[in-house]
Amino acid sequence: MMPKILRLAQCRCGIILLVFALLFMSWDSDLAAQGELPVPSLYPSAEPFVSAIASEKPAADLPDGITGIGVPHHLLAANLIARGFWTAANNSYARVIIIAPDHFSRSRRAFATLRRDFETPFGTLTNDRTATDSLLSDRALFDESDLFEKEHGIQALLPFVKHFFPNAKIVPVVASYGSTRADWDRAALELKKIADDHTLIVQSTDYSHYLPLQDAVRRDQETLNVIASGDLDAVNGLIQPDHLDSKAAQYMQMRIQAEAYSAAPTVIANRDSSDFGSLANTVTSYIVTAYAPRATTGSRLRYADQTPVYFGGDTFIGRWFTEPLADPAIARRLIERVRASTGGAPLIVNLEGVALTDPPPGLPSNLHAMHASLTVHILRALNVQAAGLANNHSHDLGNHGFTESVAVLKRAGIIPLLHMQPSELSQTGIVAINFIGVRDYRDYPVIKNDGQLEKLCGRKAGTPVVAFVHWGDEYLRDMNSGQYAAAKTLHQCGVSIIVGAHSHVASRRIESLRGGEYLIIGSVGNLIFDQRGDRASSALLELRRFAKGTVATRLIPIPNLYDFIFDTQTSSQGTAANKGD
Repeated sequence: MMPKILRLAQCRCGIILLVFALLFMSWDSDLAAQGELPVPSLYPSAEPFVSAIASEKPAADLPDGITGIGVPHHLLAANLIARGFWTAANNSYARVIIIAPDHFSRSRRAFATLRRDFETPFGTLTNDRTATDSLLSDRALFDESDLFEKEHGIQALLPFVKHFFPNAKIVPVVASYGSTRADWDRAALELKKIADDHTLIVQSTDYSHYLPLQDAVRRDQETLNVIASGDLDAVNGLIQPDHLDSKAAQYMQMRIQAEAYSAAPTVIANRDSSDFGSLANTVTSYIVTAYAPRATTGSRLRYADQTPVYFGGDTFIGRWFTEPLADPAIARRLIERVRASTGGAPLIVNLEGVALTDPPPGLPSNLHAMHASLTVHILRALNVQAAGLANNHSHDLGNHGFTESVAVLKRAGIIPLLHMQPSELSQTGIVAINFIGVRDYRDYPVIKNDGQLEKLCGRKAGTPVVAFVHWGDEYLRDMNSGQYAAAKTLHQCGVSIIVGAHSHVASRRIESLRGGEYLIIGSVGNLIFDQRGDRASSALLELRRFAKGTVATRLIPIPNLYDFIFDTQTSSQGTAANKGD
């Protein structure tokens, strides 16, 4: 029989061990709460991430200046996630903020974050505790939660963060589906406080959910139009999850990028789950976006699964532009400047004048005549593939001059875009329309009422249909009510993008109407026109067409090219350049 004293000692040892175990469990829990124990990874192997990253490695040099990206979180589209991260790979970041949806509705507040590090297949990713402490100081807005152990909206992206930016610290944020626009605004302001020049903001978002493919394509196009417009009201009007799985993430990314970095988006992918072998009757869509303050950064992001085309404004290679552009060195500099924004992709312009083999001497300056040889040389070097002749100067020298201009363009392999006659370029339907009449010219082609526009209804054309319109008031940036009414009629006839010219002043933004159903760019201003920058401005419109038929648009401000060459060579006639119209 065991002595009583021994039994008592064993009992006491057991109690002590139990107490120590309870203390250890409490200490372990405290360590986790304090961020000492990393959140385990959902993904044990690095191989799928390595393969995806390798598949999207770009052949060309990568740009710098990327301030944000938007990528999917379905690993079915892991290569698209990699594409987004590759755009930022030439940058150095101290901090990466990820904004994702709270898929399982576990946050007790509008947003959640935590102080713990994360394990990834590439090693431990350190939490930026200074930043997360700052967010958690607003306990009414941010919840400190353990939901991140199962949240794939964050977890699927962490291996990419660790691979591309091994020394960066992470700030994970999820947005509740119950959060409001007021919550998004408050959270965006908090994130702006920690978003500096060494921060990458990653929007983790999948787009159209649970819809048949044709419906998903329509919703994706609406979303792409809203992104292009930068319209936060329109983001708030999107439908969740028909358009996307997190309006909050989209809204906050767009607001922070615009306000903290003056950065604009370039959409570099739009695909869906059927492209990756999914056999379901409905699809999930994916959009990849890169944000940068410099427009030319986006122009360098080119991929085989998309086709870009550009629209430029009023182009007149005559009058006071003739002498400078006859100098090969000056012409080359102008061409290089435009191609820095287009990358040499197809360009469509509004040709404001008459191209003649041998222009008659002594013409008054208000008649726009161009030497065909110089004009064709510049247009070809810019890769102009179509030129609009639906404007108030294409008939400056009557029907004979107009007919010769058409012949000159055709011989050069450039499509002449004639008034109300649809054409097609790069699977995009284009119709040029003139709204500006000419006094004392009875037969001049011009739209005088909406009934004439309705003749476009039912005409066959590639999709999307772009109306390249010559309209509005010279030197006024804002559109008038008549232009909006005409745009509405054009949309009802199947036009989805309306691009304006004639005003010589470029619009500051793209307008998205009817929840993203169609877009208006009031004017792209001048491209090559002998007017100074104190009077005129310039922009290019990029259309990036994806294989599924959707199009992403981007407005790219460019310098006034007359100022650009005027600084290179001042002609004696240059001082009179502002007299042109």
